[in-house]
Amino acid sequence: MKQYALLLAVAALNAGGCVAQTSMDQQELRRQIGQKLMIDLRHFCTQGLSAQCKTDLTELPKEFAEAIQQLHLGGVILFANNLKDKNQIRRLTADLQAASSDGLPLLIGIDQEGGRVARLPTHEFPAFAGNMAIGATLARSGNSYAKDVGRSIAQQLSSLGINLNFAPSLDVNNNPANPVINARSFGDNPVAVAAAGGAMLDAMQQAGVLGTIKHFPGHGDTHVDSHTGLPLVEHDKATVEAVDLYPFRQLIKQHQPAMVMTAHIQYPALDNSRLISKSGEALIKPATLSRAILTGLLRDDMGFDGIIITDALNMAGISQFFTPAEAVIHTFAAGADIALMPYEMKTPADMTALAKLIDQVVLAVQQGQLDSAEIAQSARRITRLRQQLKASPAQKLLPDARRLEKDLQLERELAEASLTLVGTNKLQLPLNLAALKLHLIAPDQTKCQSWLQALSGWGIKPKSVSCSDLTSFDQKLAIQQIAQADLVLGSLISPAQSAAELGVLADLQALPAMKLTVTEQKTLLMQLLQQAKASGKKTVMVSLRTPYELTDFANSADLRLATYSYNQKPQTAERPFSGPAYDAVIGFLVGKAKAQGQLPVVLK
Repeated sequence: MKQYALLLAVAALNAGGCVAQTSMDQQELRRQIGQKLMIDLRHFCTQGLSAQCKTDLTELPKEFAEAIQQLHLGGVILFANNLKDKNQIRRLTADLQAASSDGLPLLIGIDQEGGRVARLPTHEFPAFAGNMAIGATLARSGNSYAKDVGRSIAQQLSSLGINLNFAPSLDVNNNPANPVINARSFGDNPVAVAAAGGAMLDAMQQAGVLGTIKHFPGHGDTHVDSHTGLPLVEHDKATVEAVDLYPFRQLIKQHQPAMVMTAHIQYPALDNSRLISKSGEALIKPATLSRAILTGLLRDDMGFDGIIITDALNMAGISQFFTPAEAVIHTFAAGADIALMPYEMKTPADMTALAKLIDQVVLAVQQGQLDSAEIAQSARRITRLRQQLKASPAQKLLPDARRLEKDLQLERELAEASLTLVGTNKLQLPLNLAALKLHLIAPDQTKCQSWLQALSGWGIKPKSVSCSDLTSFDQKLAIQQIAQADLVLGSLISPAQSAAELGVLADLQALPAMKLTVTEQKTLLMQLLQQAKASGKKTVMVSLRTPYELTDFANSADLRLATYSYNQKPQTAERPFSGPAYDAVIGFLVGKAKAQGQLPVVLK
């Protein structure tokens, strides 16, 4: 008997204390529970503590393959750690499918939203500019970019054997200080968000990849990142219906999303009942753990009959209040079909812990905390979806080189179509940059390189050009260089990176501390542009992420532009830090490109 089969038999005996626990009914219950778990496999170490394991998993170890089979797991989620190049990814997904316990396709999921939340290696799979950039194109181009990007992302994933995308985000970003959604949203208008989200979802699913609308019932008006804490939305019921829920209702009614992902957010207008946390605190139930929200609202009222999947249960919004088993039991009781990442998988010992978690869920069924009929119905729902995947005809895919060529073209077109002029332009355009002395101010040294490469990409050689890096700022040198310049172009990335962009909270915690915080960078940049403008310099301010910050530069910049993204990709040896957003800005300044975008959010 294999290691995990023996483990399960022993665990079953321990859970019930009698041989009857290994009956066919108990085996079937364990199979159903396994179907309802989706794990991550970001790292793998054969020995040592899980917390110390940092080795990226790029091949499927036999220990994990056996565990997937023996625990009857229904799916996995992949991160950038797992994904190095297209050939390696295809081998990994093929090996994962070979580990399926029942001959049906595993659900292999990924967060490939586009923009800053993208896991595929960007030198082979461009990430495009993201949802808010698409939102900026809606007024002029309708849903064309939402469709094109959705289709391209699905084709990227299909070519790699990935069948599930945790996108699109339907969060209506009506909080400028939102640290985690922000430019991941199509905008602050729920009707526009629904239109763009529906177009993207349809395009993805028609191209053979399951889509997921998230983060239900809405993560747009929060100032806390649920990766690091538990947000509270205090909208009244009318606002929740008119704003937060509107895109979800529309897509469920009109577009048949395969999945809905829950948010770890408290919504007292929808459910103000409480749960007792592991520390004894009475908490308003977050949506992920609320039966009123997942079953009463999403299933019964809104009529959603697809798969309800949680956001990652190891996020602090859940894990700081509940043990992994408590979180899984509570979310299953609430009506979730799939518990995502209940326990981080890094070592064989973690798989043993996951088997014990299944024991606890079995015990919850036996003790009446969970309804066995609901568990069985949920498992059948997942099986039907996996059967549909097996029966789906193979998609016709372009050769890799041709697909990459088309993706790069779409990425360039979206960057230009979304470039947005904010407020009044006080400069006489186009500018003859070749006749000017330029000083650039960028968030870090690689962004300096991107601006320099954008100039060279347009064949522009200014009289002189220098760049200040806000992460290692030399104030004396910067003031000297600004004094010698004719034009100062500042750029900023705000808000700071979130765990969602990087992967998980541990990735965020591992980042080195910046010399200046993003808030301090913004304050410094405002001062430098004000000084430059006061001394007669031309001044340009470019927001490389959220456009909200541009309001504060109204008096210090002659021209303000929003790009919504700062993506870079190592295209060539000559331009290793090139990026379409930087190219679009320089092209606009010299009259070779247009700023056609319209703000998808209201600036105050």
